[in-house]
Amino acid sequence: MKVSVVIPCFNEASTIQQLVRSVKASLLENEKEIILVDDCSTDGTRELIESALKPVVDHVIYHEKNQGKGASQTS
Repeated sequence: MKVSVVIPCFNEASTIQQLVRSVKASLLENEKEIILVDDCSTDGTRELIESALKPVVDHVIYHEKNQGKGASQTS
């Protein structure tokens, strides 16, 4: 059984890479999936996800308009 780790983000360019590294380093090495949900960031977070994080996470979801971090649970 895998654990799904959903990481909602909005304008997190300065912190998102460290957060993903921390989740990947957690004890559940091969028993988790990481899902990033970008809530229409405008600070370069999307570009950072595309260039550096998309290859190391399991799924990426992009909202077309900002809906608030709570909206990531319904994506």
